[in-house]
Amino acid sequence: MAVEYTEVFDTILQDTITELPGALRAVAKRELRLTLREFFEKSHAWITTVENIALPSGSTPVQIDDADANTEIIAILKVSIGNDTDGYNELAPMPEQPNRVETGDKPWAWYMSSNPDEFVQYPFPTNAPTDVGRAVVALIPAFDTEQLPRQITLKYYEAIVNGFLARMYAHPNKPYSAPAAAGGKRQAFVTAMGYYAAQRKQGYNGAPNWRFPHGWRIAKAGQ
Repeated sequence: MAVEYTEVFDTILQDTITELPGALRAVAKRELRLTLREFFEKSHAWITTVENIALPSGSTPVQIDDADANTEIIAILKVSIGNDTDGYNELAPMPEQPNRVETGDKPWAWYMSSNPDEFVQYPFPTNAPTDVGRAVVALIPAFDTEQLPRQITLKYYEAIVNGFLARMYAHPNKPYSAPAAAGGKRQAFVTAMGYYAAQRKQGYNGAPNWRFPHGWRIAKAGQ
């Protein structure tokens, strides 16, 4: 799914720099960049689905590339294997590599490597699967990007501004230093990250996650 990059860092800076007398723009921009990365890292509010992931055999980690120079993958949220004709089966997430090494033709689970954009299939495939992977991943802005998605100002603007001002107000011995205000802004920022993290888990539509009860299946024609 294409990302609509309609915002830039300077938009937020123009709205806030007047509250920071004497602040160096380069310093403010770095703090804003760190704020954005922290917000999306902790809330997972920016997600995308990566399709057609080639799957290797064995325990080789699968690195996911969302093919977008403006983003970095900070977490893998869901992994499925299949194809467009037969559909996809969601794999079960595992907290770490199991102690028992197993191989097989049908991986049913996955676990993370030490990198946030890599996962390993389990049991380890004896042969490279003919199916492909599909993954839902959480994104953060790349450290050198100037482009931001439209949801920054559409939905997360107040949270981002609070987090940014909290960082700036916490600078010591500056004309704009305001430790008390920094604490209040920081608390509002943390609360917002928790709110949007919960909203993301509900699928953004306010509905709880739902699956067919165990044992249900969709009948094929003629059954």
